Amino acid sequence: MNKKVRILLISILVVFALVRIPGLPTSYYQDEFKNVVASETSLAAASEFFTHPPLTALLMRTDAVLFGGSAMRMLPLFFGVLSAVLLFIVVRRRFDERTALWSVALYTVSFYGVWASLMVDTDGAILPTLLLASVYCYDRLRAATERRLLWGGLLALALVTGLLVKLSFVLVLGALFIDFLIAHRHSVRFHQLRIIGFGFVGFGAFLAVALVMLHILNPEFQFGGMIDHARSYIHFSGRNYMQVLVQGVKAVYYLSPLLLVPLVFLSRDTLQRARVFLIYLGVGLIFYFVLFDFSRGALDKYLMFAIVPLCVLSGAVFARLPIPPFPLRRIFVGAGIFSAFLVASAAFVPQMVVPLYPKSAWFLAVLHGHLNVLTPFNGGSGPLGFYVSFLVIFFGFLVSLVAVGAGLVIPRFRQGVLVIVLLAGLSYNAVFIEEFSFGKINGSAREALSSSLAFIERSGDIERVLTYNDVGAYELSKMGKYEGRFYAAPDFEAGHRVKFAAFTGQYLVIGIPPLYDGFYSQYFSECAILFRTESGTIPGTVYTCRQTKK
Repeated sequence: MNKKVRILLISILVVFALVRIPGLPTSYYQDEFKNVVASETSLAAASEFFTHPPLTALLMRTDAVLFGGSAMRMLPLFFGVLSAVLLFIVVRRRFDERTALWSVALYTVSFYGVWASLMVDTDGAILPTLLLASVYCYDRLRAATERRLLWGGLLALALVTGLLVKLSFVLVLGALFIDFLIAHRHSVRFHQLRIIGFGFVGFGAFLAVALVMLHILNPEFQFGGMIDHARSYIHFSGRNYMQVLVQGVKAVYYLSPLLLVPLVFLSRDTLQRARVFLIYLGVGLIFYFVLFDFSRGALDKYLMFAIVPLCVLSGAVFARLPIPPFPLRRIFVGAGIFSAFLVASAAFVPQMVVPLYPKSAWFLAVLHGHLNVLTPFNGGSGPLGFYVSFLVIFFGFLVSLVAVGAGLVIPRFRQGVLVIVLLAGLSYNAVFIEEFSFGKINGSAREALSSSLAFIERSGDIERVLTYNDVGAYELSKMGKYEGRFYAAPDFEAGHRVKFAAFTGQYLVIGIPPLYDGFYSQYFSECAILFRTESGTIPGTVYTCRQTKK
């Protein structure tokens, strides 16, 4: 690696960290809160809570011990940086330094990558690190003429480590095996298949020994609980296909046109060099959308598996198209700057705030041309809610698709249309990152929550708090005032009528998304407001309802 490449890589890694640091103080949200509480209690509590292989509990407990419960986003950030370094190493080996730098740069500026590097769980940063480590060892093993046993052992270690973190890491094992069979489809002989079979038996024995040893070291780990948890997702009836669709579309928004639209220009050579990542994408999509039912889980969290492969594929596209000649270059750069301005300015158009329920209201607003609708982004494993205008999403994808369409129709434009996609995509992701980290355009849930929590903490009369969507649960639990959560959804209305009638404490409502017209909004309209604050379009309210008619 020459000095110029080294400086560029270090600069990108510095930006990688700087883009993510403002998100470190983000309050834990729903599943994150439960992960943190279990992890900071004890290894035994973490092992009992996490229905995953034993290394998940060990990693989460290590995170809590090293950084404390209030700063557990540090460990995923560390693994995020490590995955960026490994991404450069792997892509440089499979392609070249230019493609490797492009891939890491896309990983740096992608909002999905930003959130993945901060989420308190294993899917966003830890599993991608082990994926890249496995691919690197696999590549070294295939290329080795000496020390094959060393690289084979390291590959087995990386794969076993991944499987000891989460069973879904079997996708990596499957992708590598399929890639190997494709690569040797014309040369594999019976004795080689026999060796591969013995290798799988040895790998299974290695995994079994590791599980037994970890169980001895940590008796709280329950193998049966892990299997039961995995089996709970194996069914085809009763799937919530609407939820699958919503979560899948959300993942597309997170991935952005920057990682998706350039795939139109993938070349055969790129597909060949990145074949293992393409296979990983394919088996992952089948795994999450077909084989298992994740409609009741945080599907947008699981779909983070796609970030690294798409950064590789799109990075290769950006790296391989030559710079257009000077007359066209000026036109395309100007069009790209205009597109970036169009996408960013769409965030400042006056917006409508639409409640989450009925969900058809949001779709109907868009179908009737009301694109200036704020889209709330949150989920079971975070992030804490933030708004982005659908206009930003619409223009981001529209501009990028029109640009690549022009490149397909007029081949000589292909050299320049990616400039438009790049600048529009950077603007798109910048809006997402800004709203997540700061919320200066549409409001900050973190700011509204902070002011509300400060009021609750200094109010001696407030002893028990129910919080909407579990927002602020960690901070409330540290105050000793956390009573529980409620979800303002039609499915829970009957139970909440009983729950609210019996509850004598206070309610915290950070209004993203806002309460829909019906039981919940009517209930709180009859309550006394103890405190109210607003950050842009996001209100924070503390209610007391003890004196009202239920």
